[in-house]
Amino acid sequence: MSITRIKNPLTRMYEMCGELLQQTGEAKYLGVTLSQDLKWSTHVNSTAKRANYTLNFLSRNLRFCPRQVRETAYFSLVHSSMEYAAVVWDPFRQKDIDALEMVNRRAARFVTSNYRRQDVSVTALLRDLKWPSLQTRRHDARLVMMYKITNGLVAIPSTRLTPAHARTRANHAHKYRTLQPKCDTAKFAYFARTIPEWNNLSAHVVDSPSLDAFKSRLLSSHP
Repeated sequence: MSITRIKNPLTRMYEMCGELLQQTGEAKYLGVTLSQDLKWSTHVNSTAKRANYTLNFLSRNLRFCPRQVRETAYFSLVHSSMEYAAVVWDPFRQKDIDALEMVNRRAARFVTSNYRRQDVSVTALLRDLKWPSLQTRRHDARLVMMYKITNGLVAIPSTRLTPAHARTRANHAHKYRTLQPKCDTAKFAYFARTIPEWNNLSAHVVDSPSLDAFKSRLLSSHP
Protein backbone atom coordinates (compact mmCIF):
# COMPACT_ATOMS: atom_id res chain seq x y z
CA MET A 1 0.00 0.00 0.00
CA SER A 2 1.35 3.42 -0.97
CA ILE A 3 0.26 6.51 0.96
CA THR A 4 0.49 9.62 -1.18
CA ARG A 5 -1.48 12.69 -2.27
CA ILE A 6 -0.24 12.41 -5.85
CA LYS A 7 -3.08 11.60 -8.24
CA ASN A 8 -0.91 9.48 -10.53
CA PRO A 9 1.93 8.09 -8.41
CA LEU A 10 4.72 5.98 -9.82
CA THR A 11 4.01 2.29 -9.39
CA ARG A 12 6.83 0.17 -8.01
CA MET A 13 6.85 -3.59 -7.64
CA TYR A 14 8.42 -5.32 -4.66
CA GLU A 15 9.51 -8.90 -4.13
CA MET A 16 9.96 -10.93 -0.95
CA CYS A 17 11.53 -14.38 -0.98
CA GLY A 18 11.01 -14.51 -4.73
CA GLU A 19 7.30 -13.71 -4.48
CA LEU A 20 5.87 -10.58 -6.06
CA LEU A 21 3.94 -8.53 -3.49
CA GLN A 22 0.50 -7.43 -4.61
CA GLN A 23 -0.45 -3.80 -4.14
CA THR A 24 -3.57 -2.97 -2.15
CA GLY A 25 -5.49 0.22 -1.48
CA GLU A 26 -6.27 -0.58 2.13
CA ALA A 27 -5.04 -2.78 4.97
CA LYS A 28 -6.21 -3.61 8.48
CA TYR A 29 -3.82 -2.90 11.35
CA LEU A 30 -4.77 -3.69 14.96
CA GLY A 31 -8.42 -3.79 13.94
CA VAL A 32 -8.42 -0.43 12.14
CA THR A 33 -8.65 -0.27 8.35
CA LEU A 34 -6.07 2.11 6.88
CA SER A 35 -6.63 3.47 3.37
CA GLN A 36 -4.01 4.81 1.03
CA ASP A 37 -5.76 8.20 0.88
CA LEU A 38 -5.78 8.35 4.73
CA LYS A 39 -9.57 8.71 4.78
CA TRP A 40 -11.71 6.73 7.18
CA SER A 41 -14.84 6.02 5.14
CA THR A 42 -13.88 2.40 4.50
CA HIS A 43 -13.30 1.75 8.19
CA VAL A 44 -16.48 3.58 9.22
CA ASN A 45 -18.58 1.65 6.70
CA SER A 46 -17.21 -1.70 7.82
CA THR A 47 -17.69 -0.74 11.48
CA ALA A 48 -21.29 0.36 10.90
CA LYS A 49 -22.03 -2.77 8.85
CA ARG A 50 -20.64 -5.06 11.55
CA ALA A 51 -22.51 -3.13 14.27
CA ASN A 52 -25.81 -3.38 12.37
CA TYR A 53 -25.29 -7.12 11.89
CA THR A 54 -24.73 -7.64 15.62
CA LEU A 55 -27.66 -5.39 16.52
CA ASN A 56 -29.93 -7.44 14.23
CA PHE A 57 -28.73 -10.59 15.99
CA LEU A 58 -29.56 -9.10 19.39
CA SER A 59 -32.96 -7.93 18.17
CA ARG A 60 -33.88 -11.46 17.09
CA ASN A 61 -32.64 -13.21 20.22
CA LEU A 62 -33.27 -10.72 23.04
CA ARG A 63 -36.60 -9.34 21.90
CA PHE A 64 -38.47 -10.51 25.01
CA CYS A 65 -35.68 -9.91 27.53
CA PRO A 66 -35.88 -7.13 30.16
CA ARG A 67 -34.84 -3.65 29.08
CA GLN A 68 -31.72 -3.71 31.26
CA VAL A 69 -30.54 -6.91 29.59
CA ARG A 70 -31.03 -5.46 26.11
CA GLU A 71 -29.21 -2.27 27.03
CA THR A 72 -26.29 -4.16 28.59
CA ALA A 73 -26.02 -6.40 25.52
CA TYR A 74 -26.02 -3.40 23.19
CA PHE A 75 -23.31 -1.54 25.07
CA SER A 76 -21.19 -4.66 25.46
CA LEU A 77 -21.39 -6.05 21.93
CA VAL A 78 -22.31 -3.17 19.61
CA HIS A 79 -21.61 0.21 21.19
CA SER A 80 -18.10 -0.77 22.27
CA SER A 81 -17.19 -1.95 18.76
CA MET A 82 -18.14 1.45 17.32
CA GLU A 83 -15.80 3.21 19.75
CA TYR A 84 -12.77 0.96 19.40
CA ALA A 85 -9.74 3.16 18.62
CA ALA A 86 -12.15 5.99 17.73
CA VAL A 87 -9.62 8.56 18.98
CA VAL A 88 -7.63 7.72 15.85
CA TRP A 89 -10.36 7.52 13.22
CA ASP A 90 -13.02 9.95 14.53
CA PRO A 91 -14.72 10.92 11.23
CA PHE A 92 -15.45 14.47 10.14
CA ARG A 93 -17.52 13.78 7.03
CA GLN A 94 -21.24 14.01 7.79
CA LYS A 95 -22.10 10.84 5.89
CA ASP A 96 -19.68 8.85 8.06
CA ILE A 97 -20.98 10.45 11.24
CA ASP A 98 -24.57 9.67 10.22
CA ALA A 99 -23.74 6.03 9.40
CA LEU A 100 -22.65 5.45 12.99
CA GLU A 101 -25.39 7.51 14.59
CA MET A 102 -28.00 5.55 12.66
CA VAL A 103 -26.92 2.39 14.49
CA ASN A 104 -27.30 4.16 17.82
CA ARG A 105 -30.75 5.39 16.86
CA ARG A 106 -31.87 1.90 15.82
CA ALA A 107 -30.54 0.60 19.12
CA ALA A 108 -32.69 3.10 21.03
CA ARG A 109 -35.82 1.52 19.58
CA PHE A 110 -34.47 -1.97 20.26
CA VAL A 111 -33.66 -1.23 23.92
CA THR A 112 -36.99 0.49 24.62
CA SER A 113 -38.99 -1.95 22.43
CA ASN A 114 -40.71 1.08 20.93
CA TYR A 115 -40.99 0.77 17.15
CA ARG A 116 -44.08 2.98 16.77
CA ARG A 117 -42.71 5.88 14.78
CA GLN A 118 -45.98 7.79 14.95
CA ASP A 119 -45.98 7.77 18.78
CA VAL A 120 -42.48 8.90 19.71
CA SER A 121 -39.36 10.10 17.91
CA VAL A 122 -35.94 8.50 18.25
CA THR A 123 -34.63 11.79 19.58
CA ALA A 124 -37.09 11.57 22.47
CA LEU A 125 -36.07 7.96 23.13
CA LEU A 126 -32.38 8.90 23.23
CA ARG A 127 -33.16 11.72 25.63
CA ASP A 128 -35.13 9.34 27.86
CA LEU A 129 -32.27 6.83 27.79
CA LYS A 130 -29.77 9.64 28.52
CA TRP A 131 -27.50 8.46 25.72
CA PRO A 132 -25.17 11.14 24.36
CA SER A 133 -24.43 10.99 20.66
CA LEU A 134 -21.50 8.88 19.50
CA GLN A 135 -19.97 12.04 18.05
CA THR A 136 -20.00 13.68 21.49
CA ARG A 137 -18.45 10.59 23.08
CA ARG A 138 -15.66 10.54 20.46
CA HIS A 139 -15.03 14.24 21.09
CA ASP A 140 -14.69 13.60 24.82
CA ALA A 141 -12.46 10.57 24.21
CA ARG A 142 -10.03 12.72 22.23
CA LEU A 143 -9.86 15.24 25.07
CA VAL A 144 -9.33 12.45 27.60
CA MET A 145 -6.41 11.22 25.49
CA MET A 146 -4.97 14.75 25.44
CA TYR A 147 -5.18 14.85 29.24
CA LYS A 148 -3.28 11.56 29.38
CA ILE A 149 -0.61 12.89 27.00
CA THR A 150 -0.22 16.13 28.93
CA ASN A 151 0.13 14.31 32.24
CA GLY A 152 2.37 11.50 31.03
CA LEU A 153 -0.24 8.75 31.47
CA VAL A 154 0.43 7.23 28.02
CA ALA A 155 3.60 6.56 26.05
CA ILE A 156 3.07 9.58 23.79
CA PRO A 157 5.56 12.32 24.79
CA SER A 158 4.04 15.78 25.07
CA THR A 159 7.51 17.21 24.34
CA ARG A 160 6.63 16.98 20.65
CA LEU A 161 3.90 19.56 21.21
CA THR A 162 4.88 23.21 21.31
CA PRO A 163 3.48 25.14 24.30
CA ALA A 164 1.46 28.21 23.38
CA HIS A 165 2.85 31.68 24.01
CA ALA A 166 2.38 32.85 27.58
CA ARG A 167 0.16 35.73 26.44
CA THR A 168 -2.37 33.30 24.94
CA ARG A 169 -2.81 31.14 28.05
CA ALA A 170 -5.91 32.91 29.31
CA ASN A 171 -7.92 29.75 30.11
CA HIS A 172 -5.17 27.53 31.49
CA ALA A 173 -1.40 27.04 31.53
CA HIS A 174 -1.35 23.84 29.46
CA LYS A 175 -2.23 25.25 26.07
CA TYR A 176 -0.40 24.12 22.93
CA ARG A 177 0.35 25.97 19.74
CA THR A 178 -2.26 25.12 17.13
CA LEU A 179 -1.26 23.46 13.88
CA GLN A 180 -2.10 24.97 10.51
CA PRO A 181 -2.49 22.12 7.99
CA LYS A 182 -4.01 22.88 4.60
CA CYS A 183 -5.55 19.60 3.43
CA ASP A 184 -8.58 18.04 5.15
CA THR A 185 -6.71 14.82 5.87
CA ALA A 186 -4.22 16.67 8.06
CA LYS A 187 -6.67 19.31 9.27
CA PHE A 188 -8.87 16.66 10.90
CA ALA A 189 -6.05 14.47 12.18
CA TYR A 190 -5.89 13.96 15.94
CA PHE A 191 -3.56 16.74 17.11
CA ALA A 192 -4.64 19.39 14.60
CA ARG A 193 -8.27 18.80 15.51
CA THR A 194 -7.96 18.30 19.25
CA ILE A 195 -5.48 21.00 20.28
CA PRO A 196 -7.94 23.92 19.68
CA GLU A 197 -10.64 22.06 21.65
CA TRP A 198 -8.16 21.37 24.45
CA ASN A 199 -7.05 25.01 24.53
CA ASN A 200 -10.66 26.14 24.94
CA LEU A 201 -11.24 24.08 28.07
CA SER A 202 -11.37 25.86 31.39
CA ALA A 203 -8.60 25.59 33.97
CA HIS A 204 -11.07 23.85 36.29
CA VAL A 205 -11.29 20.96 33.82
CA VAL A 206 -7.68 20.83 32.60
CA ASP A 207 -6.16 21.05 36.09
CA SER A 208 -8.14 18.06 37.37
CA PRO A 209 -6.09 16.09 39.92
CA SER A 210 -6.92 12.70 38.39
CA LEU A 211 -8.20 11.12 35.20
CA ASP A 212 -11.54 10.27 36.80
CA ALA A 213 -11.91 13.86 38.00
CA PHE A 214 -11.13 15.12 34.49
CA LYS A 215 -13.79 12.88 32.95
CA SER A 216 -16.35 14.00 35.52
CA ARG A 217 -15.59 17.71 35.07
CA LEU A 218 -15.53 17.39 31.30
CA LEU A 219 -18.96 15.76 31.37
CA SER A 220 -20.27 18.50 33.67
CA SER A 221 -18.96 21.19 31.31
CA HIS A 222 -21.33 20.12 28.54
CA PRO A 223 -24.38 22.38 28.08
